[in-house]
Amino acid sequence: MSSTAKPTAQSQATPTQAQPSPSTASSTSPIAGFWRRVAAFMLDGLALGLIGMALGALASDALVGLGPWGRLLGFGIALAYFGFFNSRLGWGQSLGKRLLQIKVVDAQGAELPLGRAVLRYLPVGTVWFLSNAQLPDALLFSAWAAVLGLAIFGLGACLLYLFLFNRRSRQALHDVLSGSFVVNAAWQGPVPADLAAPLPTLHRAVCALLLLLGALGPLISQQWLQKDSQTPFAPLAQILLAVNAEPWVQSSAVNQGVTYTQSSKDGGSSRTIRHLSIHAISRDADIDQAQRLQALARLALDAHPDAATLDQIQITLAHGYDIGIASSWRYQRRVLSPAEWAASP
Repeated sequence: MSSTAKPTAQSQATPTQAQPSPSTASSTSPIAGFWRRVAAFMLDGLALGLIGMALGALASDALVGLGPWGRLLGFGIALAYFGFFNSRLGWGQSLGKRLLQIKVVDAQGAELPLGRAVLRYLPVGTVWFLSNAQLPDALLFSAWAAVLGLAIFGLGACLLYLFLFNRRSRQALHDVLSGSFVVNAAWQGPVPADLAAPLPTLHRAVCALLLLLGALGPLISQQWLQKDSQTPFAPLAQILLAVNAEPWVQSSAVNQGVTYTQSSKDGGSSRTIRHLSIHAISRDADIDQAQRLQALARLALDAHPDAATLDQIQITLAHGYDIGIASSWRYQRRVLSPAEWAASP
């Protein structure tokens, strides 16, 4: 008699997908990498540059007429660009970020409202558009220099420091102030808690020191120039004031330096050229007058006691516009020895 064995059913548990623990979730960081952010910013700069060039092609005379206020126009355009695209209105992605597949979010992973996106750009825009602004001497040689130093050097150094060394969250100063993070575009959900933690004490201390040095630096320089007229920068400051006092000069820059050259002839002999350069921006388009070049050279010779002993004095006149996101200039330049400048009619 044979018995038939009944098959026994074996229950197999269906494996469920394990949910990542907080530590596992943070092991793969959603934070966008350093070079992707740099590349995205460069692409955004290119986009703004194209906007500026188109504006210049349509209204160059109007931009020239703005003079130093042109950078305020550029600041407004950049503020609208980054404020809109980096907010929820632009899905947290400027054009550069969209191409590099990164986005701006808050700690909960949501896009920023427009106000916070505007706040996020303000520190970056302030540093960029004030750095090369044509500021009057009344500001540069007054107590307002501390505010400018804080806004340019202090903020700039703090932004760069955090961007380079805050590797945990890659939050620079503008990210910290707006509570934002730049993450990979594919990331969904809040930023892991360990990455969204407050800025470490060391980073905060370094930023406070950089901001303080940025504010105090211009004031210390002013005191140094006023107390010691023998400093190498004192004559340059006198030339700057004299050049800017000319009614047709909008702003200027003065530099003194040394250039070393080496010739392949005569056994490779070297030559040292000590030079002084003046770069002046003209209020009008008449920069081809030799008399204007001559006048600035004579101001340098009169204000600088050692100018006559230099090898070269270079005078450059420029006329055009600079709106921060684009610029267009026409130049007239002449380089002569101090004796040749003095002998010119």
